[in-house]
Amino acid sequence: MARLSWRGLDPAGRRLGGPCHADSPTALRRALDEQGIAVTAIHRRLGRPRQRRTSSAERAATLRRLASMLEAGAPLGEALRITAAQAPGGTLRQGLRGVRYAIERGTDPATAFGDAFPGLRPVHVALLGAGSWTGDLPAALGSVAAEIEREAAIVAQLRRALSYPAVVAAAALALVSLLLTVVVPRFEGLFAQSSEPLPAPTRAVVAASELFTLVAPALVLGGVTATIALAAALRRHPPWRQRIAAGLLRLPWLGSLLLEAALARWSATLARLHGAGVPLLDALPRAAEAARGAGLEPRLARLDRRVAAGEPLATALREHLPGARELSQLVSIGEHSGRLEAMLQEAAALYQQRLEARLQRAGALLEPTLIGLLGLITAGVVAALYLPVFRMGTTL
Repeated sequence: MARLSWRGLDPAGRRLGGPCHADSPTALRRALDEQGIAVTAIHRRLGRPRQRRTSSAERAATLRRLASMLEAGAPLGEALRITAAQAPGGTLRQGLRGVRYAIERGTDPATAFGDAFPGLRPVHVALLGAGSWTGDLPAALGSVAAEIEREAAIVAQLRRALSYPAVVAAAALALVSLLLTVVVPRFEGLFAQSSEPLPAPTRAVVAASELFTLVAPALVLGGVTATIALAAALRRHPPWRQRIAAGLLRLPWLGSLLLEAALARWSATLARLHGAGVPLLDALPRAAEAARGAGLEPRLARLDRRVAAGEPLATALREHLPGARELSQLVSIGEHSGRLEAMLQEAAALYQQRLEARLQRAGALLEPTLIGLLGLITAGVVAALYLPVFRMGTTL
């Protein structure tokens, strides 16, 4: 959709104009002609407008508002128009208008939302497609809103768990940098006036200060450059991301944490898709999208092929995800009892609770460890600096 600017005259001869979005200048001219406006000029607007990013809460609230209007009996086009007018940001307004225009041109709702609505992932589009297929689009919109809120809650929990340790680590790094670049050089000038040999701890601190002063700028610049280059390389080469993620899964504590987080997302997503009426063979690849980033893609792909060959899901889970014993047990119960959706939700809740407990324990252990390490470093540097002063005082 193009960003255009137009000027024209209404039937009374008044000058009108302004910015707008349209498929093309021809479509805009046709629409204005139908309103009786004589177009005098149409220009393309260069550049892209700066718009703030929409939050997860805003996207979820917008989808819930749209679902409520549809449940009240409003036609889809009218509900989209009203919701767009009430949207809190320009990005959401443009997204909803794009969805309405695409649906009016004959695009199915799931594809229209996936192309135009901001922040939707393939699993959300799959939920909307299931709602269109079953004729219950309002329920699908509510499911997408709940999924967005669930993902935002997980991210917020991770941020809360890591925020305080990150602040303490940053404070420790800043304090050590201050000691090595400001405090130690001043003491070094004082030590140079004395003919006494420096103790070994003091010599080590002085050498560390000199090395840090020389190397720190290069380390910072090199670290930033390497991070940017690595991020760009990982975006261009998905197999590299998979290998790194697989390596992280082998780490003692972090690997199991990433695995449980991915299994929680996979179980919850598969439960929602299965409950929305998506066939299991179509839901499994979408659920694998939700677990992406934990190095499980090859194993989940093999699992999909085994299920497509007629093998029960629980059996495929036991073979290809041996670390997900609880999940395979619950899925087996769900397949035998006909309550697969409920058992998948139970598995997602189990992994989510375990993830929260592990993060809380890690945060409770990491905070005092970082504070103690900061105290030891500071005390060690200060003691090494004052040790020659104490020796000089004893010789006087």
